[in-house]
Amino acid sequence: MIPKSKIDEVKDRASIVEVVSAYVPLKKRGKSHLGLCPFHSEKTPSFTVSEEKKIFYCFGCRETGSVVDFVMKKEGVAFPDAVLSLARRYGVEIIEEKDGSADGKEPLYEALKCAAHFFRVELGSTGGAEARAYLKRRGYEGEILDVFHAGFAPNRWDGLVNHLRKNRIRSEAAEKAGLIVKKQNGGWYDRFRSRVIFPIHDLRGRVVAFGGRSLDNTEPKYLNSPESPVFRKGSVLYGLYQAKQSIMQESAAIVVEGYFDLLAMHGHGFTNCVATMGTALTSEHLRLLKPRAALCYALFDNDQAGRRAAIRCLDLFLDEELPCRAALIRGAKDPDELLARGGADAMREVISRAEPLMEFFLKDLRDVTSVTAPEGKARYLDNAVPMLLKVRNVAEKGHYAAFTAATLGIPVDAVYEALKMDAPAARTQGPRSPKTKALSIKEATLLRVLLRHPELYDARFDAAAEAFIDAGLKEAARVVGAFHRAGRGFDGAAILEALPEGADRSRVAEVISRDDDGFIESPGKMYEDCLKSIASAGGIKHGTRELLRALEERGNRDVAEEIMRRIRPGGDAKKRRE
Repeated sequence: MIPKSKIDEVKDRASIVEVVSAYVPLKKRGKSHLGLCPFHSEKTPSFTVSEEKKIFYCFGCRETGSVVDFVMKKEGVAFPDAVLSLARRYGVEIIEEKDGSADGKEPLYEALKCAAHFFRVELGSTGGAEARAYLKRRGYEGEILDVFHAGFAPNRWDGLVNHLRKNRIRSEAAEKAGLIVKKQNGGWYDRFRSRVIFPIHDLRGRVVAFGGRSLDNTEPKYLNSPESPVFRKGSVLYGLYQAKQSIMQESAAIVVEGYFDLLAMHGHGFTNCVATMGTALTSEHLRLLKPRAALCYALFDNDQAGRRAAIRCLDLFLDEELPCRAALIRGAKDPDELLARGGADAMREVISRAEPLMEFFLKDLRDVTSVTAPEGKARYLDNAVPMLLKVRNVAEKGHYAAFTAATLGIPVDAVYEALKMDAPAARTQGPRSPKTKALSIKEATLLRVLLRHPELYDARFDAAAEAFIDAGLKEAARVVGAFHRAGRGFDGAAILEALPEGADRSRVAEVISRDDDGFIESPGKMYEDCLKSIASAGGIKHGTRELLRALEERGNRDVAEEIMRRIRPGGDAKKRRE
């Protein structure tokens, strides 16, 4: 557990502009820096970084956070790992505190590390000759096996059990890590026997699980570690630890399925490749790739099952806003076989023919739907519209709307009309009134003025905060008020961090991030004007009652009385306006 004081020290020392600049070229614009967003594809810069406010924010995809958040998103690591990485970079010495409520994962990592060493040694031993011969027949030897730390589980029931015991690894931890199995009559036996072993690493390079391929095709041919406190198949990609730097350099990732497919890809120079392990792609998989890759190539078999698998992935890629191209393998059953037959050139050709996954879907839908008949056109449009609605980029949506219209032989306006009729917002949300919109602008302005000029704060701000109609800004105003009442200094990152769970951090970051150079010419007058507008909207009375009751319940009667004095007609508020 990292002490809170050390986390704060890391955030204070770390330059968010310097950290982000290692990934994104930034140009100074006013008090902020501007660049192309590393979290979604764009041609016009909308990604801002503020050293003063210590936050980043993208006006396109609305990603936001502190320097720690950026490292977490970009590197795909957990909060403690991001803090420790920044601490090393900026010379902050951290001694982690022992937490009484520790999750107990460390003994599992130790057991897995010990097992990986055992399997690696066994592959190079006399007993591993058969496994080495098997790998050589399949075209794998030397460096590629070293890169992925391949190993061998001997055909013994207690080989690993004895090795772990010699190294003082508790059997209970090894069982929890999925390495050994408890016998009904007592004792333990090895889970993996007579198999080539593939260690599975997390992003820090720690072994979290293993995959094993039987040497004699004994079923199951492939055996994975069971899920454990350190391993979930749906949230780990095989080879990502080895591929992450290459993915970032290429700004693209290739996704295959299975250990040998991945080894074959890397062995032929496609080092930006990762693999799923007997499961379909998940949103968590894509969130691992999204910070590193602007584009994914998903390799599928060119049969009906492969095409269906490609279409099933479309929802995920659209939801995560990660562009994907579907690459269909022809003339071979998988990437391993294709590379063995045609080498890297054959794979490059497959990748060059890859088409956007959305386009692949629309073409496949055309092939299985009779679009010449009116009912066929209706069925095609009914299936296409839900996917088109998920395309957020206006240019992309226009492209696919035109493609759909051309396929059906109808005007593109008809497709847009169908999109409007089916849009959830059109069914569930009424138009926002000009009065409501104007009031929200006043709330944002009040918040921005106070962030830039904290000396203007008084008790009326707390009353106004309770009358905000913009839920996200209300939470931010409450946080700002609390900081002021506690006499705490703060910046944009501190506000985002203090927001309650579920609050709209992106909405708050948008307000904080807007460059206010030349905007606040008369801060005192703007502060008063915003307070007056919010009060006159009628929500202040109910908000004030709620605030006063809450303050009195917390024993802050003096603050409650001060608020009443300032908002009472003829009180200080009137004098200030004069």
